Amino acid sequence: MLTRVLFIAFLSTVGGSTSRAPVAQYKSSLITESLPSAISLDLEFDLSNNNDEPLKLVTYRYFVSVNGDIVYRGMVDAQQTLPRGSTTNATIPMVVPRAYLVGQDTVVWHMRGTLEYLSHGALAETLVDSKLWQPSTTVAASDYFVVPPIE
Repeated sequence: MLTRVLFIAFLSTVGGSTSRAPVAQYKSSLITESLPSAISLDLEFDLSNNNDEPLKLVTYRYFVSVNGDIVYRGMVDAQQTLPRGSTTNATIPMVVPRAYLVGQDTVVWHMRGTLEYLSHGALAETLVDSKLWQPSTTVAASDYFVVPPIE
């Protein structure tokens, strides 16, 4: 088993991918709903592809924390392909339960996770198809919002 893991690590560092990871830069957040149980927001990112070929984005996996407590875990299909040498927008949802907002007028939140994508190259595609390796990049954001009244 150890030999297999070392072999996969070697392949992924030597020639597992000819693609550079997409770069996600946080832009803004927008409150989309304010319910008695929770507040929903959309987080907007700029995604850049610095490759000569398009990159298919697969899945966002992330968590949101408020005051050090993880208040939300998300997994969202990306459903997007980044054209080569381009920057485009992406939006992912976030939910903060009101139980974590008691007594606060302004809330600072932190989001951290990964964006999985499909890399180019025969070896990279083989490793992904065999479920031995999935390329990903970090997605992170921090911001605040003023707690809105319940709609």
